[in-house]
Amino acid sequence: MLLENYASFARELEQFLPSQQIITDPIQTIAYGTDASFYRLNPQIVVEVKDETEAIQVIALAHQHQLPITYRAAGTSLSGQAITDSILLVATHHWKGYHIEDNGLRATFQPGIIGGRANILLAPYGRKIGPDPGSINAAMIGGIAANNASGMCCGTAQNSYNTLADIRLVFYDGTVLDTADSNSKQEFAAKHPEILAEIQAIHSEIQQDSILYERIKRKYKIKNTTGYSLNAFIDYQDPFDIIKHLMIGSEGTLAFISTITYNTVINFKKKACTLMVFDSITTACQAVPFLKKSPVAAVELLDRNSIRSIENEPQAPTYFKTLPASACLLLVEVQANNQEELEQKQDEVQQAMASLSTLAPFVFTSDPKEYAFNWKARNGLLPTTGALRATGTTCIIEDVAFPLEQLAEASIALQQLFAKHQYEDAVLFGHALEGNLHLVFSQDFSTAASIQRYANLMDELVDLVVHQFDGSLKAEHGTGRNMAPFVEKEWGAQAYALMLRIKHIFDPHQVINPGVMINANTQIHLENLKATPATHPLVDKCIECGFCESHCVSEGLTLSPRQRIVIGREIARLEQTGENPLLLEQLHKQAQYFVDDTCATDGLCAIACPVKIDTGQYVKSWRSTHLTAKNHQDALYFVEHLDRVTQLGRYSLKFVRFFQNTLGNRNMLRLSTKMRTWSNDRIPQWNPAMPTGTQSKIKPTVENKQNKRKVVYSPSCINRTMGKSKDYASDELDLKDLTVLLLARAGYEVIYPDNIANLCCGMPFSSKGFQEEGLQKSTALEAALLAASENGTYPILFDMSPCHYTYHDHHAAGAFQFYDPIEFMLDFVLPDLSITHPREEITLFPVCSVKKLGLEEKLLDIAKQCAKKVNYIDSNCCGFAGDRGFTFPELNQHGIQTIEQQIPSTCSDGFSTSRTCEIGLTAHSHRSFKSIFYLIEEVTRK
Repeated sequence: MLLENYASFARELEQFLPSQQIITDPIQTIAYGTDASFYRLNPQIVVEVKDETEAIQVIALAHQHQLPITYRAAGTSLSGQAITDSILLVATHHWKGYHIEDNGLRATFQPGIIGGRANILLAPYGRKIGPDPGSINAAMIGGIAANNASGMCCGTAQNSYNTLADIRLVFYDGTVLDTADSNSKQEFAAKHPEILAEIQAIHSEIQQDSILYERIKRKYKIKNTTGYSLNAFIDYQDPFDIIKHLMIGSEGTLAFISTITYNTVINFKKKACTLMVFDSITTACQAVPFLKKSPVAAVELLDRNSIRSIENEPQAPTYFKTLPASACLLLVEVQANNQEELEQKQDEVQQAMASLSTLAPFVFTSDPKEYAFNWKARNGLLPTTGALRATGTTCIIEDVAFPLEQLAEASIALQQLFAKHQYEDAVLFGHALEGNLHLVFSQDFSTAASIQRYANLMDELVDLVVHQFDGSLKAEHGTGRNMAPFVEKEWGAQAYALMLRIKHIFDPHQVINPGVMINANTQIHLENLKATPATHPLVDKCIECGFCESHCVSEGLTLSPRQRIVIGREIARLEQTGENPLLLEQLHKQAQYFVDDTCATDGLCAIACPVKIDTGQYVKSWRSTHLTAKNHQDALYFVEHLDRVTQLGRYSLKFVRFFQNTLGNRNMLRLSTKMRTWSNDRIPQWNPAMPTGTQSKIKPTVENKQNKRKVVYSPSCINRTMGKSKDYASDELDLKDLTVLLLARAGYEVIYPDNIANLCCGMPFSSKGFQEEGLQKSTALEAALLAASENGTYPILFDMSPCHYTYHDHHAAGAFQFYDPIEFMLDFVLPDLSITHPREEITLFPVCSVKKLGLEEKLLDIAKQCAKKVNYIDSNCCGFAGDRGFTFPELNQHGIQTIEQQIPSTCSDGFSTSRTCEIGLTAHSHRSFKSIFYLIEEVTRK
């Protein structure tokens, strides 16, 4: 009967939502069945809403059917708040609206804006949002507010509760309340007088009960997100003020947040941090009260196990590895508006610590690399410590707070508790200035005995926090599912009864995110546990935190890196257990498109991942396991006869250009699209930026012999095959010929490797899973380059960044120096050329390999030398991904869907360093994108 209700609900959804926004297929519902917690619940239906009108319709319909509904943004929740086995309403991709007013003092955001993005938007005003959670570059505004996330520097003074200006809400029946709009408040009062009456009644009860009043006041002297925000009833009088503050930290159990307006805070221009090293966690905690009296912005505690998780990072200080087992660090930050003030604050911290001893003197740093490492290491501690766990175990994080004067004693008690239950890998870190500690440990859930061990630990942890120290069971991560059974134990029966009333006021039918925060099941924290079976060494360390998702081009089209790992794990689990063979078969079938075909394998996810998990490499490995002997036989032919293949490619592209010239772009597009449809998408998709074949093959082995300086030029197989697109000027050269011209202008003799027509970096093979074949081509290229450069005497130039990156990935610099086109042009060519007529305005697009090698600034440097104004595209991968822009064009279209809006109408040309990416950029931006070499040649032409 219940399934019939969902089917009926889905049919009614189709009356006002496009079918692609209603997700019921297994691979996607399973993918959405996880957040950053250790729970799993697979939704029956996932509904992606694009605006408030759609959200109202869906919420009201769920209310009519009395079906549970859960609201989700980024899904980085750590306590199971963003998952459900019912209806999941997702408000992310189209919820990016914002409005900044009062010169940045107030800012309104929709729930789908990432916290870090909000701060970028506020940066020109010298402001930022108050909350600064470690997940700020992944978590979205909706979740940040709903969980009352805080973080490193915000403490309690600048969390969402205390920086909230106004909020716009959708209630269980579709009623909207905008607390900034007096008309909206009047309409709400007329429609729901019972809600306002109940809020006022609870307020009066608390005000009249001095014991309860003082209890609530005392509980919020430290961080506390356990249960509902009862402090709203003592901090405010007006029922609308109480309602909007009750929503903060309510974890989506009371209403849907449509927009939120923050009172922003100062984003100080000058910042410096230091690492203070102590001999024990006790002495580190004893130092915190001294630091609290000094002008510090943040004090972060890292125990020895925390340090161990990051000590092998390339930028980590060498002394990390030599610290004693009892050692503890405090990461301390000061902030100011000018250098003089910053130095004064550093001196005051030194003075505050004068009577305390550290294992080594501490020095503040503002060095960008040192500063960035310190905070990147701290923000990534959850994933990095989670990565230390044994394969097959689950990473668990608890989040507690203690009165600051008891922090040292409580820390020791926690360590003793973990030792008692033999959690040797347990990690303590957190916001020491607020008495807030995060507890990370690995847990095996595979047996009843291991689950009981966890249950025993939780019972004793609750007793320690509540009874021994009168602390908070949840300080900033939200109650969720894992602490729901213990809310009453922390707050007491009277306060808990008020929370039950609050839930009933806003959710009379108990269908809004049920089971979260309020739950009568005392064992709910031991149910719906997430399985993490051994899947692949490349991804087994993933804790599914979601940090990667904002860097993925296919997220929102098919799956994100996290979701690909989730599907891989579910397939592994089903294969290991033998259960549900029909589902396993279906997942295998759907995975071809969702996991494999639409993954760009660009590796940008590894940049965001603190554990450096490259899901692209995982997908390439996936591809390799699905190749047949015939596939390898065909690939070997391409390896051995690449010259014939590229020659055929040139002829084919010229043939296609003939038809383009004959039919015109419109008819050509219509015909090619029909042919692709008839072929069941086996024929690649043509687009107007499709190039013709190159005009000529490379014949001489040396060019520009009169020049003294020498460079070995390795033109990519792409640029040996693909010539100019229609948007190129008729007198422009193919890139390989223009490169020679540009090098000659800078005084270089150009040397080609022998047998260049049959050489390749190997990327066309390795990216498709042909790892051995790719390595074979890369190794052959290495030998040819070594010979051409006379054992490294001359530098080597690649003309495409992806080719350089692939070679760099296979062969670390050693015998010879090889360069990305950006580096070589900036460091060796431009200094010897005169820029005689710079462009007025250009657009720049850094491709994935440029981002992975950290060459964005150098690319920007070239552009600024060559143009007066540079527009910079805010995007991840463009989604062209080698040939996938032709074979799966929807990936490319999705990846740069906002590119037209980002380029001013005054700009007609863009530049990059990858020919295939430039094809997609040209097709979708309706601007001409070319290699940066064309720009350099143009502005230095005499």
